[in-house]
Amino acid sequence: MINSISYILADDDAVYRELTQIHLQLIPNLECFGICSNAFEANALLQQKLPDLLILDVEMPGLSGIQLAKSLTKLPIIIFISSHIHYAVDAFEVDAIDYLVKPVAPERMMRAIEKARLMIEMKQSHSGQEGLQGVSDDSFFIKEKNTFVRINYTDVLYIESLGDFVSIFLQSGEKKIALVSMKNLEHQLPVTQFIRISRTQMVSKQKITAIDNVTVHLGKIELHVGKTYTESAVQSVLGNTAIKRFI
Repeated sequence: MINSISYILADDDAVYRELTQIHLQLIPNLECFGICSNAFEANALLQQKLPDLLILDVEMPGLSGIQLAKSLTKLPIIIFISSHIHYAVDAFEVDAIDYLVKPVAPERMMRAIEKARLMIEMKQSHSGQEGLQGVSDDSFFIKEKNTFVRINYTDVLYIESLGDFVSIFLQSGEKKIALVSMKNLEHQLPVTQFIRISRTQMVSKQKITAIDNVTVHLGKIELHVGKTYTESAVQSVLGNTAIKRFI
């Protein structure tokens, strides 16, 4: 169990900034490194202190919370807060652990902080361990505690980034977590089996039941296709297999 979580809060709206801080003060084992009125102040503070958690408003003058996150070379865990839901896709593109819509209820903030706490505990418990081992033609191994577990490619539906970790969603409904970044995982898994559809998600090509420029369907599961991945994802899945109207 971690002792406390350090955080920096940045929001240009004084009312919401104060309300968020009130909510945070109700949650035990949190340590505030600073409260900022814009992203520039937060960036300056980050040069002095590296918190476990960044709580950022999305819309701030001059530099948005998402732009700040994209500019950082070493990312803490991030929770975004916004008055608008439509920034959520962009927020998760930078591996945010949660996205809260104003006005944020205290219990919703508590749930977001608990997700951050669990992520920090996982990082500490997996420290120094290699999360992915032994990639072969039909399977790979991940490390769970002190045991290596085989995962067959055919059992995987999709994989989702959690920053330094990934969640591997299996066809059985089970979810596995491995200490490996999405970038490193993508380089190790075969492109014949998996396709990246966004910064945060990779899917099994064989499990795709439908695809368009916005969405990948895995049966009843719908996943968003990132703008920069649309062309490559559609081409990789369809290739020359689509039925043509004329030949």
